[in-house]
Amino acid sequence: MKFLKFKRLAAAALAVTMVFSLAACGTPGEPEKKDEEAAKTEAPAEGGGASAAADAEKPAAVTDEDWAAMQKEPVFGTELNYLFNGGACVSAKYMAEVQGYYKEYGINASYLEGESVVNTVGTGQCLWGTDHIATMLVPVTNGVNMTFVAGAHIGCKSIFVPADSAIKTVEDLKGKTIAIHDGIGNSDQNITYRLLDEYGIDPTKDVEYLDIADSAATVAAMESGEVDASIFSDYFVLANYKEDMRMICSITYSPEFQDEPCCVTAMNNDFIKENPVHAKYVVKAIKRAGEFSRLNSKEAVQAMYDADKMTGEQADQQIFWDSLHFGLSDAFTERALREIAEDYIRLGIITQKDMTADKVMEMAWNPVCPDAEIDGLTVGDPVEAENAGVPVKQNESPAKDDKFGLSK
Repeated sequence: MKFLKFKRLAAAALAVTMVFSLAACGTPGEPEKKDEEAAKTEAPAEGGGASAAADAEKPAAVTDEDWAAMQKEPVFGTELNYLFNGGACVSAKYMAEVQGYYKEYGINASYLEGESVVNTVGTGQCLWGTDHIATMLVPVTNGVNMTFVAGAHIGCKSIFVPADSAIKTVEDLKGKTIAIHDGIGNSDQNITYRLLDEYGIDPTKDVEYLDIADSAATVAAMESGEVDASIFSDYFVLANYKEDMRMICSITYSPEFQDEPCCVTAMNNDFIKENPVHAKYVVKAIKRAGEFSRLNSKEAVQAMYDADKMTGEQADQQIFWDSLHFGLSDAFTERALREIAEDYIRLGIITQKDMTADKVMEMAWNPVCPDAEIDGLTVGDPVEAENAGVPVKQNESPAKDDKFGLSK
């Protein structure tokens, strides 16, 4: 097979690529914390104290009413930690720090590197983070202490086969084995379920799943014929195997999935309840950063390289970045989240017998800073959402065309 002639990447180089392509989308793991944050493993202290309130100067971007309220909230004057492990998919919350948006609102925000959003934001070790809906929605319905406060972007994963595979369409996946990478019932399988279901394949009966530890091992399994197809990060394939793999279906490039986000930002519920004004301005900063990342994508990618938050060929990272449609409207995200909830219930991904889409939305969706709160905000919805209330504007030259030979 042509696939057997793949170039052999050096193990170290492949490992680096995988860290920045997989961890970027929330793949579970426990990377080392950045040096200056290594000791900050506990939840942020509550209460900035009277001295912090007395010494603080009101930022021009915060209203008098909101500033007065912020000074009464428990976290006022303290450092607020969020989760960021590097990479494009989850970058908007970090870009808000790089661009100084948090500081504009009097918020001292600093990132930690650590475990998944579910483990860190759900427990309050970090106060907000970004990850796949497919990773976080089920834990939220099972009582993890966080909710979704903003959409992040569209896409980032697809199902691929070897370039010379006899599999040409989604229908050809019937009876085949598909590799996933984060365990049965987790994000890779949940994304695959909805991809297959969209094209009329029963994901619970028509295919088999094989959980493989990482993408490098999956490549070997595809070479040996142990698996027929795999879900991968688009960047992983773009950077390493663009000529050797062929995309079959995608949440990034398939038209059927251009109306929904892949990833969202989640926030700790206690933080929201006890510090609603801080929460509002944090989300305002993140939404502005999403807009910046979309409309100034080359500058944003360069900023990531300058801070050593990206590796690999910058041209590949730029293509991947421009495929994501950063900065989605609340209306776009809310409508899609309800559809995803309905699908998860129907497909048995959400298993509670009394769960409804309304209950899921009540538990999962809490837009603490509506789009209308941000003057001049534009969003990245590929199709303008009904009642979005904000204009839709894209990067001048988004790389949204098919870079992988998508079969339809």
